[in-house]
Amino acid sequence: MTKRSDNQRLDKRGEAHLNLQFEQYVVNAYENDFGIDFEVNLTTEDNVEDEDLQRVTGEHFFIQLKSSEGFDSDDSVFTDLKTTHIQQYLDQPLPVVLAIYDDEHEEIYWRIVQEFVWDQLSQENESWREQKTVRIRIPRSQKLTDYDRLETAIQRTQNRIIRSQSRDLSLGEGLSFSPDDFTELERQRENDRLSYRGLTLLKARQHLKRGDFDQAEQSISEISESDHDDQAKVKALFMEMMRRNPAHADEALEIVEYAQKAEELAQELDLEVDELIATVHKHVAGLFVILEKREEMMFTDAVQSLDGFGVSDYDLLRDMESRDLLIGEMRAVGAINRALATLLENDYYYEYAVSLSPIIDYLSNRVMVNTLSPKEESGGDNELNPLVDQAVQLADYIPEPETEFNLRKSAAIYYYHTNNPDTAKELLKDARDLAEEIDDHVLVEDTKELLQRIEDQPDPYEHSDNGDDRDSVKDREEAAKQILELQGIDVDLDSDSDTGEYDPMETAARLGIEDADPERYYRHCEHLHLAYSPSYFGRLTGVGSIGTKTLWCEHGGGMSSTSLTRMFSAFQEEYCEGCEYHCPRPEDWEFTDEFADQQVNDPEFQEFIEARDGKY
Repeated sequence: MTKRSDNQRLDKRGEAHLNLQFEQYVVNAYENDFGIDFEVNLTTEDNVEDEDLQRVTGEHFFIQLKSSEGFDSDDSVFTDLKTTHIQQYLDQPLPVVLAIYDDEHEEIYWRIVQEFVWDQLSQENESWREQKTVRIRIPRSQKLTDYDRLETAIQRTQNRIIRSQSRDLSLGEGLSFSPDDFTELERQRENDRLSYRGLTLLKARQHLKRGDFDQAEQSISEISESDHDDQAKVKALFMEMMRRNPAHADEALEIVEYAQKAEELAQELDLEVDELIATVHKHVAGLFVILEKREEMMFTDAVQSLDGFGVSDYDLLRDMESRDLLIGEMRAVGAINRALATLLENDYYYEYAVSLSPIIDYLSNRVMVNTLSPKEESGGDNELNPLVDQAVQLADYIPEPETEFNLRKSAAIYYYHTNNPDTAKELLKDARDLAEEIDDHVLVEDTKELLQRIEDQPDPYEHSDNGDDRDSVKDREEAAKQILELQGIDVDLDSDSDTGEYDPMETAARLGIEDADPERYYRHCEHLHLAYSPSYFGRLTGVGSIGTKTLWCEHGGGMSSTSLTRMFSAFQEEYCEGCEYHCPRPEDWEFTDEFADQQVNDPEFQEFIEARDGKY
């Protein structure tokens, strides 16, 4: 009991020193099961009027804190970390700092785990992953209070992490499939393919081929929802997954549920291969859900670039959300890669091939979102993912038309989204021939439609890549409404707002939509100035027109209100009627970003706003 209490007191002293030495940062305890103790947010004093306040930069890192009574060496300190923890640190999207507190010297020393592994451990000991623990030694010259050195290392490591995580998040990294392995496919093909069949499921597949979806659903549900747990039920759950499109978030969530059931049942029945395939489907569907959230961010990014929608805190909020999404993506990718590696290690080549199609479908959608996102850096998207190359090679060796069809179609769509329409058409023509061979009318029509789309539009992005964000969000009111709907806030503009119970959130959202377009007010008079001051709700949702709006004219006066529409009527009555300076803008006048910035930053207008704010 005494020993444990001594260790607890030692740990508390270590934590106290860390918090004291990091008082200029934001330090939060981090709850997890793999040895991360704190999350630290870097701060800066730039652009902060109050010298006692700091602004969070959005840059983060993790800390694993170890405390010791002392060390014999005067040159360094050390600790032994579990290999499993180190591997989990390498999967993190943020730098992980190992901090060692030396109680004798009352000092903390640090080292970034990822850089230690990349630059030293992997070079000196290639088989370190086979060990239970790894010793990490830190020179005493590397003190935690050397903030410039620490922040530089954090930024350097974060950049290396971002570079190492390609836009496809390294799916398939380290997985190789030699042509020599293809000879195993013929031996496995018949048994593997027949193992997926049962009389009722065969009937369901025939219904799907003919497009009889209701009858197919009835046959599949008969088994997937039965109380009898056997391999046929696992296969029925697979068919439930394959009938759904993960590109639609609601269907992706359904796939996750079915895959979870299949995974658990396969584990219970000791069906290792089925369990691995279910794992792949579950995490691929999860990646699609995350991808839809990235699409929502992409839309908000575009709107944020428009006048009246910019929110000062948006970049910080976006970075925090993007980090959370990246953590989810990396965990899913790690699970998928481990499942694929296990399939290869155990010579389950056919099942490996079956698992590739949904992964490549995700990669295609990911490429598309990255290409369209105004926040994404260009470059890297057209580099072929190794799994796509493997899929094309496997398609040449697999003598089973349905799996070959899926591989060729998925690879074709990937090539199309990476601006290689000729290769895409070749693969789709082969896929169409396969669909005709197996007499699947649904797949034949689907493939023909894809071929026609590529023929009509060789560049999948030509309708979006025009350099003008307004083309994707022409109507500002509709843009604001869509942003809110993407976040689960539905506003019915046609309903009577004066009926029913008062809902402050819905009212604020309604006013934000109504006030989203400033152009009509600017056209009223060339002397009129307008400013948006987003509320917390406006900043949180990314709709800058939710909050206080201010109208001002140098020849009259000014007003502020949460409703621009209603305030404008009062403003006209108060200041515009009979005004000798009233000067409507000409019909050919165009509203631009530069104009909006210029009129908001008018010194006299800013003086009015500051005086107004000083009253509250």
